[in-house]
Amino acid sequence: MRNLKDRVLNSLKGNKKDIKISVVVPTYNTELEGLKNLMASIDKQTMNPDEYELVFVDDGSTTDTYERLQEFAETRPNMTVKQIENSGWGSRPRNIATKMAKGEYILYLDHDDTVFPETFERVYNFGKENNLDVVSGKEVRTNGWSWGWKQFSENNPHAEEMGIECLLPMTPHKFYKREFLLENDITFDDGARVLWEDVYFNSKAFIHGAKVGILADYPTYYWIATGANNSSSFGRDPHEKWNQINKLFNFFKDNIKEQRDLDFMLTHWYRSRVLGILGQWLLKNNNERIDIEFNYAKKLAEELIPAYISENLDKNNQVKDYLLRQGDLDSLKKLAQIDAGITALSYVEDAYFKEDKLFFKTSTKMTYEDKEDFFIEKIADRMERILPEEIKAKLPKEFFDYSDDLAEFTYEPSIKGRNSRATWKIDGSTSNVEVVNKKANLYKIEGEMSFSVQINDYILDAADKKQPWDIATRFTGLGYTSHRALTIGKILIKTALINNKTMIVYKNASGLISLDVGSSVRSIVEDSGVKREQILIDKTSGKVTIPLNEIHVFGESLIEGNAELKPVGISDANPINVKAKLIGEANKARVEVLLGDEKLSGEYHLVTNIQGKKDKQQIKITL
Repeated sequence: MRNLKDRVLNSLKGNKKDIKISVVVPTYNTELEGLKNLMASIDKQTMNPDEYELVFVDDGSTTDTYERLQEFAETRPNMTVKQIENSGWGSRPRNIATKMAKGEYILYLDHDDTVFPETFERVYNFGKENNLDVVSGKEVRTNGWSWGWKQFSENNPHAEEMGIECLLPMTPHKFYKREFLLENDITFDDGARVLWEDVYFNSKAFIHGAKVGILADYPTYYWIATGANNSSSFGRDPHEKWNQINKLFNFFKDNIKEQRDLDFMLTHWYRSRVLGILGQWLLKNNNERIDIEFNYAKKLAEELIPAYISENLDKNNQVKDYLLRQGDLDSLKKLAQIDAGITALSYVEDAYFKEDKLFFKTSTKMTYEDKEDFFIEKIADRMERILPEEIKAKLPKEFFDYSDDLAEFTYEPSIKGRNSRATWKIDGSTSNVEVVNKKANLYKIEGEMSFSVQINDYILDAADKKQPWDIATRFTGLGYTSHRALTIGKILIKTALINNKTMIVYKNASGLISLDVGSSVRSIVEDSGVKREQILIDKTSGKVTIPLNEIHVFGESLIEGNAELKPVGISDANPINVKAKLIGEANKARVEVLLGDEKLSGEYHLVTNIQGKKDKQQIKITL
């Protein structure tokens, strides 16, 4: 910690620099562990500490949060701490901190989240180069694969041309030009309980003409799910919840003047917050609660959602919209039961290394809970969804006619760092999805895909070099999306040594496929097919050579490690530590254990430790 303080003080001795980034953090009864993680991520920033500042405003914590913040500030001259009387929400602390801030850009960082090491430098440079008022950086969440899948597909320095959807996901975890916020009096709505204050805030920024850029090629923000979220408390009172939903829709209609943007916001929030409860939610709640919320939803649809908004919805949501407006809750419940478990799980058909890439062949099909096939039905010249006649009779025919939707399937691969949690689309895949006749007039949906992984494309920070990577596919079609990790039936272990990187493809504990880079969870030696009879012992040079038979080698590699030798049959003997190295050359790999000056004889159990991962199995050798 002293090194950090010295680093800041030394940087302040020269000419005082303008503050580039102000990090605004509202706190309230924050867990110490969360604060430590947040501060650790700040301390790792590649931007010089004199170029950014930290502004913490505590909302009258009843714990020792404020005192802890003061302790952190003692070793950080660029950190300011203030405590205010409890306001009950994060809005007022953010607004106060905004006025205190001096930075060119402001990041609103929640008190239990973190940022990635190059975030400040990358975001600031991107914002300055493109004269942006808002930089929406790639945001990562603890759970799931699909967060920001569409929004963070590529960098876009002119994202405002997309319309207001450029600010999705509408969290406050973006970088806003402070001058732009102050000039336009853009603040967070104050109050003890304000749901979706971030949506109001971002909407106001767009309404005032913000120039927006999307930075998608580096993860900037890690939203850590802890379960301790103020907004989650709104679900307890349906009346308060729907009052807030109505308030949000009225805000859109009163303030968004561009019709394209208004239609987008009405469609997006109607689909997610209103129609979103008319599926599996109906099967998980009691009838009293369902009746209350259904009536609120119907009233909102009738009063605030124009009928033409249905044209912007997929067929499944068009059906929900239609039945909601008809007041047909019974049919919606039956549909929810039919829809339960519709998914598309992908299977690994083959995986292999070639040169410096990992290749996959996969297959998928639509099913119910990975068991029964999902079918559609051919009737005359139409492909229709299979529904009970009692429901079909209540719907316009176009709502269950899938004929025009069969060309819109997508099947894409993705990869995610297990520790970093950043999900990336894997480019260059080749896929095909077909509607296949199986029996009579019934058709099933099947797909296949080939793609390759060049892991260097996704290693952006030091931590990425040593972690497992999980691989998934995203299947979309007929109004359904299934983004799930790849599964594999058989046990598969394939290893590679590529340009000084170790890689192990393996079946993880969940029966899914993973790629371990840097031997973070598995031993490259143990998984690469060591055969005891091939081990060479040269007593003259003091070297033990262990050929690795089942490993793909590309390029040249030399990775330093160590090994332990323990005499066989002597339980209380201390292990002898010696040097070892993993060598890859001429398409072959070996481990060399260097005995050095140790004069050893007899039988020993040998265990290698390459990249900090010790073998679980011992190799018996005679010296």
